[in-house]
Amino acid sequence: MQLRIAFLGLGRMGLPMAIRLARAGHDLAVWNRTADRAEEAVAAGAHSAASAQEAVVGRQLVITMLSDPGAVLGLLDGLTLDPGTALVEMSTIGPDTVAELRKRLPAEVTLVDAPVLGSVPQAQSGALHIFAGGSAEDVARCAPVLSELGAVEHVGALGDGAAVKLVVNVATINSAVLLGEALGLAARLGIARETAFDALGRTTLAPITGVMRPRLAASHQPTLFALGHAEKDLRLALEAGARPDGVIAAAQRALAEGRDAGLADEDVSAIIRTLAEGSTRQAG
Repeated sequence: MQLRIAFLGLGRMGLPMAIRLARAGHDLAVWNRTADRAEEAVAAGAHSAASAQEAVVGRQLVITMLSDPGAVLGLLDGLTLDPGTALVEMSTIGPDTVAELRKRLPAEVTLVDAPVLGSVPQAQSGALHIFAGGSAEDVARCAPVLSELGAVEHVGALGDGAAVKLVVNVATINSAVLLGEALGLAARLGIARETAFDALGRTTLAPITGVMRPRLAASHQPTLFALGHAEKDLRLALEAGARPDGVIAAAQRALAEGRDAGLADEDVSAIIRTLAEGSTRQAG
């Protein structure tokens, strides 16, 4: 079933997601603060809106895919959504922001939080895993469209999708930091990196070593998940109640150091290289 959809936010993840919806034949209006980001979506069949408000007028479904809580709340505060519109918030913003968003929206606008597990390749191929929070009726209403982006899992009430995504990201990001620390220790003990990788591949870190080993060997690694976004996600976890003196906090501090050294837009694998080399290098 083709719908009238607005897609707000055409970043690394948002753009390939919007392209998939356009190619599926939906009447899709797209908007991004940097207007030229819409060109590929337009080539796939979308309409580029001059403003976010123009994009959402007359749309049955509005999808947001933005960088952080401030961006989501700031954008939605300035919009008037039609009564009966379903808003699907797919950014990683944490459950507290989802609750605040619900308070600010009119009662006649449906809200589902649906952050995604996966990166750019999965967004391009429609293989994302989508953690949906909201009533069964509201999630079911949005599921046919979301299913074109990946597998939809209804994980609970409104905000539970955002909560599950934080839990998943904490484990994933901390594993990357732990791998960097382990490789750094290996270097200080005189163990060759390849030997360390072979040994770590026989542990519970095997999945992440398999992903990160070729990335670290490459001379240039395209950004699939930005280090700055990873640091933001750990901050959200701490704000949501993670221990301020635990491993999540330590990993957040390591990522913050990398961000402050100019690595915010690099792939999160940059933190592994940084820790393995024992110093934070300046990007460039």
